[in-house]
Amino acid sequence: MFDANFYDVQTNEEFWVSGPKRDRTDTRYGPSNPEIEPEAVETYDAFLEGAPLPGRENG
Repeated sequence: MFDANFYDVQTNEEFWVSGPKRDRTDTRYGPSNPEIEPEAVETYDAFLEGAPLPGRENG
């Protein structure tokens, strides 16, 4: 991937990490369902409903 912003130090696999968007267009290219880790589902759902992301309460 020519524009990866992260890579796995063990496998050298490159990937793009994007911040969440309230309109659910969380992917870099094209429509897709984002994969949400189980421990983040509650926070992600709250974000979709208008809550700030943890650590970004002040902007």
